[in-house]
Amino acid sequence: MSRIVVLGDLNLDVLAALPESVPLEGEVRTSIQVVPGGSAGRFARTAAREGAEVTFIGCVGDDLAGELLVRSLQGEKIKPRVKRVDSPTGTIVALEQGGRRTMLCSRGANEGIDAAWVKEAWFFDAQHLHLSGYALLSPSQREAAHRAIDTGRARGMTISLDPPPANLIRAFGVAHFLEELSAVDWLFPNLEEGRALSGEQVPDRIVAALASTFSAGALTLGEDGSLAWRGVERDRCGVEDIECVSPTGAGDAFAAGFVVSLLGGASLHTANRRANGLARRLLRDRKS
Repeated sequence: MSRIVVLGDLNLDVLAALPESVPLEGEVRTSIQVVPGGSAGRFARTAAREGAEVTFIGCVGDDLAGELLVRSLQGEKIKPRVKRVDSPTGTIVALEQGGRRTMLCSRGANEGIDAAWVKEAWFFDAQHLHLSGYALLSPSQREAAHRAIDTGRARGMTISLDPPPANLIRAFGVAHFLEELSAVDWLFPNLEEGRALSGEQVPDRIVAALASTFSAGALTLGEDGSLAWRGVERDRCGVEDIECVSPTGAGDAFAAGFVVSLLGGASLHTANRRANGLARRLLRDRKS
């Protein structure tokens, strides 16, 4: 069994279909779902469902949403090492309209974690560390991430990361963000994130650039599937398009499936297809 430590954000996700016309006042009916979220939280839950033993390090508010999110981890048999603070639990509102998505983000209690919260004992017997890229953008979370990375490296663990959106990478500074990724082994950007990090535009060139720094990973391409790499090896995988569903979280499910597969000794071909299958399953479940 793979043993994985995950550090990052834990949020309540509100997924809403944005109507074509929204009045400034009054009420409008639409489809809304509320689900346990956070990039790191979704990765952890998916990895646990795939058979990994997962320890989650994060922070929530001392409120109902925080309690529900901790219970969502426990329900998947994840070990929660979750700090409680006197701040609202992080919340994301994803507005979806015509294939476009806008994210309204309140990081809230996620900012409450720091290096002192990260204990070396939580890494005992673990093989792998996964980080949410958001953790590197926040000064307090970055200290916690650095502590986790140093601990993981000292124990010979592989390290993976799912980058934050491209606009946040650019605002932080691409060169600065790449410096923060110097200890990362496996990377899982989407197309826009890959473009920002590589300076290339075409998927093959993006992957060639990233593969020179990161030993394995995948560039997720939405309805065009994914292009994965491990060393000089490449694998393309197409997907069945699922319309009218918010894609929020699909990349996290993909990364979890990929990581669990590689840790289990699977080939790149198998890992890429397993990862795409989990991303599709998340979207199908959401549509139903």
